[in-house]
Amino acid sequence: MARPSTRQAILAAAVTVAARQGISSATMDAVADEAGVAKGSLYYNYPNKDAIFEAVMRDGFEALRVRVEAARLESPGPGALAAVSEATLEALRENTDRAKVMAAELFRTDRPWNGAVASARAGLVEVYLVALRDSLPASETRGAVTEMTAGAFMGALVGAALSWLVLHPEMEATEVVAQVLALTPLPLEGPGVAQ
Repeated sequence: MARPSTRQAILAAAVTVAARQGISSATMDAVADEAGVAKGSLYYNYPNKDAIFEAVMRDGFEALRVRVEAARLESPGPGALAAVSEATLEALRENTDRAKVMAAELFRTDRPWNGAVASARAGLVEVYLVALRDSLPASETRGAVTEMTAGAFMGALVGAALSWLVLHPEMEATEVVAQVLALTPLPLEGPGVAQ
């Protein structure tokens, strides 16, 4: 198996360090030690800590968007929302450190990388928006579902994922999805939706 690139090793180390002690307490020294690289190599690849965590957040949102979009395309129509929800939960379970870091930063607006991450977050919210609309019966209700609705849904899903990973790891992802979908007052259709 090929060794991951230095940049990938640095980002993976940054996630580990941030999950352990938070981004604010993470240091370049701690990231370099965790990555097993010289501090000079760290600075060669990223000019500062903010650049590292901007890449962590942007790449995390983009990887999640790609995975969720693939699930939506595999389950178009009424089952889209359940499919993207389950894909989200599975992706977060596969990398709990990244999930913790992204969840902690999801609604922060005071970080230097906020602007760069906003477009990656918006891409993910757009997938949830399409899935929400696809899961509604064909009616005027679809137009009432906006980007804000999709953002709120994402927040509920992330909150449920954290509760699941920390407090209820024995549950199946489909059970968690059913709980999240039960929160919505929208007349959803499809698998995983309680009727």
